[in-house]
This record gives sequence, C-alpha cells and structure tokens, in this order.
Amino acid sequence: MNGSTAILRWKMEEAVENTHSRQKIQCSFLGSPCFCFNQVVRRRDIALKIKEVSEKVDDIAKERAKYGFDLYKATDELQRLTTTSFVDESSVIGRDGEKRNVVSKLLAESSQEARDVDVISLVGLGGIGKLAQLAFNDAKVTDHFEKKIWVCVSDPFDEVRIAKAILEELEGRASDLVGLQSLLRRVSESIKGKRFLLVLDDVWTENHGQWEQLKPSLTGCARGSRILVTTRKDAVATMMETDHRINIEKLSDEIGEKDRTL
Repeated sequence: MNGSTAILRWKMEEAVENTHSRQKIQCSFLGSPCFCFNQVVRRRDIALKIKEVSEKVDDIAKERAKYGFDLYKATDELQRLTTTSFVDESSVIGRDGEKRNVVSKLLAESSQEARDVDVISLVGLGGIGKLAQLAFNDAKVTDHFEKKIWVCVSDPFDEVRIAKAILEELEGRASDLVGLQSLLRRVSESIKGKRFLLVLDDVWTENHGQWEQLKPSLTGCARGSRILVTTRKDAVATMMETDHRINIEKLSDEIGEKDRTL
C-alpha cells in the first residue's frame, strides 16, 4: 500500500470513529432504545460503505502497481505541448484571408524608427498557432527576413530558456552559456544589423518585468524586423506593447478536429 492509499484509509477510519463517538453521546443523552438502535443501523451502513470504498482504493493501488501508472497531485501543473514552426498546410482550412493579413503586417513598412522592431500579436483561442506557422513558412516571408526564429514560450515564462532557444536558432547550435546576461549579450550581437522575424508562440505571462528583461537584446536589428506573438489573453498583447493586434476567431469544430495541438 503506498502513502496516498494509507492516508485515504486513515481518513476513512477516522471518519467512522468520529461518527461513532458522536452517536454514543447522542444515545447517552436521549436514552431512547429505538433511537439508539436506528443509529447503530445507520452506523453499520456507513461502515459497510466505507469498507466498500476502501476495497476499491486497494484495487486501484494494485492496478497502479501492476501497470506502472503514475499518480499526480492536484497541484501539479499540466504540461503544455511544445510547438514548432513545422505545419501540415492541408490540415488548416479557411484561413487564407487571415494568413494574408498576417503576412502583409510582417512585410509592411516598419512603424518604428530605424534599428527597432515592431510587435504583432495574434490574439484568440484555437487556431492562432497554426496561423503563425503558416505565415512563418510563407515563401515571401522567408525571402524577406535574414533570420527567422521560432520559440515556444508557454508557461512559465522562463527568460533563460527563451534566450537559449533564440540563440540556438540564430547560431544553428546549442549554446554553452548559462547566465541570462551573457545569453542576451550574445543574442544582441547575433541580430545586430540583421532583419529578423521572431515568433514567440503561446505566451501567457502578464508580467511586464519578464518581457522587459528580454526586449532590449532584440533592438539594434535592421529596420523591418518583427516579433510575432501568439496568445489567448488580451492582457498579454497589451503588456508586450503591441504595435499591431490581430484578433482571431476560433476555428470551427470541423477544422478543430485537425487542430488539436493548439
């Protein structure tokens, strides 16, 4: 019997004992044989039900041990699926207009001063990741940018991991740097004077301080560089000081069947 099963068994037995104690006190005060008999019957029924539940718990524990199932605490965070830039275009239907809109924003004249970067946010539920993948792999987009970088941010927003992922995409190899300062310095050096596209997919944090640590390293690039953010939260787009916000409607159920990864 593992720790979780033992604790559950102990809780049930404690509940029976507490019920038994309360019923003894009631009987001593009321003194009615019929009342006490009914309480005894009820207590017996409760005990039988608890015994039945306890046996089921034992069966579950045995099945877990037999098949090697893992138990998770309710507080454990659900692991989100890591995304990449690869996409099967045949799996996405009815997004041509939205793709053209995103691509046009990526290729448009920059609204910022030279040596700065525009932020474009795709905001919505299912479908925004696929749409970002389609735009990222568009032939005109590929020709337009010297460097294209895809990073799955997800939750939590880990600045070191994100900086490492950006640098690995820029240099084509894993970096042996570990400190955020040294990583961001290398990122800044690698994009200096280059026109790049950085996709930050599945952003959840609303903490502006976390974004502010990364943002300075992404300046100093060539005019026309873009950061494309995908998020389900309007507050994220606002926090990242978005220059162009594109709200995306949810995919239909038919398309959603092909798009479960988003």
